[in-house]
Amino acid sequence: MLTVSQTLSQKRKEQDLTLETISRDLHIKLENLQALESAAWNSLPDSAFVQGFIKSYSQYLGLDANYMLALYRREYDPKKHPQSTSVFKKHQTFFLTPARLAVFIFIVIIIIFIAYLFLQYTSILNSPKLVVNNPQDNQTTTVPVTLISGKTEKEATVSIDGDFVPVDQGGNFRKELKLTEGQNTIEIIAAKRLSPKTKITRIIRLSP
Repeated sequence: MLTVSQTLSQKRKEQDLTLETISRDLHIKLENLQALESAAWNSLPDSAFVQGFIKSYSQYLGLDANYMLALYRREYDPKKHPQSTSVFKKHQTFFLTPARLAVFIFIVIIIIFIAYLFLQYTSILNSPKLVVNNPQDNQTTTVPVTLISGKTEKEATVSIDGDFVPVDQGGNFRKELKLTEGQNTIEIIAAKRLSPKTKITRIIRLSP
């Protein structure tokens, strides 16, 4: 009696078919078909997949698939032919390996880092907020000293007519400025590193 491997090989040759053609038609790797015809069971994946190969191969050749499977189960001894690691199992467990998990965590960290850089970049592109509470624009006074006060972002620096003034943790600033007789144009500028500057101008007239 012919074995499973011998029957498959003989039937294929009778039909003048190549293993390459059958591999392409059945989507079974060529090396698996070669192992089937040479009874190299230890070169094949798990028995469940081998039976699937035999069933498809038998039907393709016009053989009785049930009979061929019965021959295989009678011939095959798992103790004598330890199976190679199944390609399908590798695919199923691939994402559960510690190395894969480490790669996944690394990718997540990279995404978070890129998002952080993007937020920082967009923040840099925006000029700092600046509010001048005192004095009001276009006012006239007889007092030769005026108080300049306002609020900006805590990371910003503030200059009044070119002189830097301290900014507290809340972003508040204040400075007393001497006026000259006539029109005084006061420039208040808020700046952050690499960001556009924000400028507010106040005009105060000192009357004699």
